[in-house]
Amino acid sequence: MDGVHDIGGREGFGRVNWEDDEGYESFHEDWEARLWSMALQLFAQWRGKPELWTLDWFRHVRERLDPVDYLTRPYFDQWAQCLFAILIDNGTVTLEEVIGAQGNAAVITEGKGAKVPAAESARDGAAAPAFQVGTPVRTASLIGSDHTRLPGYVRGRIGRIHSYHGPQIFADASARGDIRREPLYTVAFAAADLWPEAAGRRDVIYVDLWESYLEAA
Repeated sequence: MDGVHDIGGREGFGRVNWEDDEGYESFHEDWEARLWSMALQLFAQWRGKPELWTLDWFRHVRERLDPVDYLTRPYFDQWAQCLFAILIDNGTVTLEEVIGAQGNAAVITEGKGAKVPAAESARDGAAAPAFQVGTPVRTASLIGSDHTRLPGYVRGRIGRIHSYHGPQIFADASARGDIRREPLYTVAFAAADLWPEAAGRRDVIYVDLWESYLEAA
């Protein structure tokens, strides 16, 4: 989906702030560590139950956070919103219970009736790869409103197959509770073909992409 999360290659967001290794802290406040612990417990309980949760469903929920929340709230605050939304969607708690516990109705920005569909059986018999290393390919230009791992900055662009990684769980389907595999490739793009300001440079961008994102160029 097109959302505030897909900002790779875009300008206007200022410099990236980062901490060096010596000053890095996994958690800046105690509540963040507690939230992380609760998240791991939930993920362990939901493992193998794609009708309740998959990693890609979690990513899709996070992508649907209000853009202001996504860009301004702390990282683990976003996680809290996502976990609350998933728990409401799968019927574990109600919105009223969460609001009552938090004393703040603005805590949930997701939900909107978007539930994980009933899961299908895992299908591991992916077809043989359609592309060979060195083959030029063009990426899809249009996508739907669901989760995808196709970055906006490479859509509709021509690259070349750099390597093949075999059949891997297809993220777009996994976000819908459909666990199936599809050939996955690393595709190389000349930076100059992605951004005009890179003209004349020899930089290459490598992106892992599933086969259904690609067509022969």
